[in-house]
Amino acid sequence: MKINEEHLSVRKTARYHTNSPTSKITSVNFVIHGYATLAKNFITEFSFLESDNTLIIAPEGLSKFYFRNNLGASWMTIEDRSNEIEDYIAYLDDLFKKIRSEYDISGAKVNLLGFSQGVHTAARWFIGSEYKFDKLVLCSSDFPKDANFERLKLRLKDNSKMFFIYGTNDKIIENSAFENAMKMLRENEIKFSHTTFKGGHNIDAGTVKMILE
Repeated sequence: MKINEEHLSVRKTARYHTNSPTSKITSVNFVIHGYATLAKNFITEFSFLESDNTLIIAPEGLSKFYFRNNLGASWMTIEDRSNEIEDYIAYLDDLFKKIRSEYDISGAKVNLLGFSQGVHTAARWFIGSEYKFDKLVLCSSDFPKDANFERLKLRLKDNSKMFFIYGTNDKIIENSAFENAMKMLRENEIKFSHTTFKGGHNIDAGTVKMILE
């Protein structure tokens, strides 16, 4: 049997969560969750950033599934990966456009943070987006090896800064993976700052707050 693989773009409803700023927004923070996490749970980890003039947006991965008797979401798998990457970049750009139409973020700093699996998503979105981010914060994961490093360098020249963070006691990803990722970034002449914290595979509030403030 001769089997042909075809593709069809379809409409899909994506979900995201925000906090509720009460005054003029001066800081916008997109936070990208890791594997098997829901956005409504992930956004609560950033209560340390909340203020009257801070907007936090937690997009949710387009694929949901049951994981250890709980619901979780994912950004992509290896299957049909190029289309999944294109789909989530388009979705996240549409979300950015929607946020701009609903909130006055003129003059606000716009930051992008990815955690664990969300690091690859955040990095690819930063590189492929039509929008500008002031800071790209990558927490607790390595870096996508197939990234467009020339495009990344151009994006970082646009007054954007990149930060690479991981815990020295991470039990999910070995520290050697972080070190190899940083070596790859340096070999590709990518400018970034590197910070570690005493902890595991988690968001370190003190480190993130220091970077984003």
